[in-house]
Amino acid sequence: MSYTINLERSDSNKNVYVYEKNEQKVPLNSLYSPEKEAERFLKKITEIKNHFVIFIGFGNGALLEKLIESKIYEQNIHFLFIEPFSEVELQKEHIKIFSSTKKISFIYGKDFTSILFADYLSKLIGISVTIQIHPNYIKLNDQKIKDCLKVINEGIETKKILNTTEMKFALDWILEPLANIDSIANSINIRELEGKFNGERAMLVASGPSLKKHMNFIKKNKDSFHLFSLGPSLRPLLQNGIAPDFALSIDSGKTNYESHFKDLDYKGPLIYETISNSNIQTNHLGDLIVVKSTADYLSSRLFNDLYTFNASPSVAIFTLQVIAYLGFSEVYLVGQDLALIDGKYYAEGVKDTEISKDMKEELIVEDNQGGQVGTTKSLKIFLESFELLIKSLPPEMKIYNLSENGAKINGAEFISERSITEREKNKISINTETIQSNGNTKLFIKNFIKDIKSLKKEVNQILSNLNRHIKVGVITSNDMEKVLKDFRRIAANDMLNKVILSHLTFMFHRITNTFMMMETKRKYTSKDYLAMIEELETLYLLVSNYCDELLKDERLNDKIIN
Repeated sequence: MSYTINLERSDSNKNVYVYEKNEQKVPLNSLYSPEKEAERFLKKITEIKNHFVIFIGFGNGALLEKLIESKIYEQNIHFLFIEPFSEVELQKEHIKIFSSTKKISFIYGKDFTSILFADYLSKLIGISVTIQIHPNYIKLNDQKIKDCLKVINEGIETKKILNTTEMKFALDWILEPLANIDSIANSINIRELEGKFNGERAMLVASGPSLKKHMNFIKKNKDSFHLFSLGPSLRPLLQNGIAPDFALSIDSGKTNYESHFKDLDYKGPLIYETISNSNIQTNHLGDLIVVKSTADYLSSRLFNDLYTFNASPSVAIFTLQVIAYLGFSEVYLVGQDLALIDGKYYAEGVKDTEISKDMKEELIVEDNQGGQVGTTKSLKIFLESFELLIKSLPPEMKIYNLSENGAKINGAEFISERSITEREKNKISINTETIQSNGNTKLFIKNFIKDIKSLKKEVNQILSNLNRHIKVGVITSNDMEKVLKDFRRIAANDMLNKVILSHLTFMFHRITNTFMMMETKRKYTSKDYLAMIEELETLYLLVSNYCDELLKDERLNDKIIN
């Protein structure tokens, strides 16, 4: 039996939601006085300071109202209310509170994902997290509350993966756009293709294990769809005599080139982001179509009007955005399993990478037949991101999924090959006029190197000053004023602020949050100042080492010499 939630009135004449299931009847607030109940609950957690506080359970909003009046509100950094039950409605006065302050936010459990929670953790890195369950919700043995806790745990894992990715590709996301400068100058701006395929059908060909099963169908119906091949799918398609209409690439790693593009005889258009590994674009035999990556903070200084899609954690998500931008009315997903089928990550014919070889089941998700299938933490991130993207697409754009045993993608209806009708695709001509740079590319690289060297010199000087303070171990307010003056000056550096820290966001947020926590104190001690200086030292050391890595990378020197 499913639960029901009804409204009743408390003795203090307030609306109270009441949960009922299997003879169990639990009011989600006190039927005597929700206000006093909220006060008692907050009194128990008055010692919490400088935390990111999560409340599971909103009830009738009495807890929110009392929180605003409390010391708890003043002495903590951020509050997130998660309401497991969508039947619990927000009142106008509560909506007004959430919209008027950045310190409190609200989300329903049905919209709460690990990616969303990882975003909170990104912005609040370095802040301790406290999870509190509304006292009345604790009495419920409902799966929705357990699901909220599960998403929080998955969000922590997701954040670890994102941090690892950020560190792994931090150099590539700066150097590959620079290495791609010549390719960009010979590329078509994707703006030239906007809406050109209105009313057409697209097939997004991913590299999941089920791709092999559908290969004959693709071959037989290649003239019914415009085929978009993700990088890993390109090799098996060509091996089966199928030349896709477009190939796509966003991955900046050299493995992307060597595993999925090297030595392939593909002459069709390649749609790529500016962080895509430069070897792919340099060696491509056909037209290049460029999209500026959200992780690229340099290309737009040399090329005007490059188009940017939302950040894409996978090439499939990037591809779906491209397909929508080009105006397609129907999209068919093939090989987009987002799961390990028979323990396999890739389809037969796809060249394994070191990472894909070691993939093992870490989570269980629903498949397209109502059963369950194993997946990885990374694929679960891609799944949630894919579903979020689908929600943002025009409702008239229909998305179908052919992966019978793959993960269920909300918003993508499962469909079998047999129910798809043949239809001749229209040939669409593309304007092949290429982009022009607005400056000298070699001079641009030389100026970049000059700016990095200048930044490194300034950071090292500040580090030297900090080390003197740390050795003494006693920091006065005057000392701290000079330290902060140096920080404000270096933070205004264009290369640091707009380029480097954009790729080290976890460190930037950590410093910001440390300062924010300090602001809650009325009086600072020498120990407080020392803690702040040590955080700054960590940041400066990271930036100095990062500058070293950039300056010695062969991709920069190749661009100057050649």
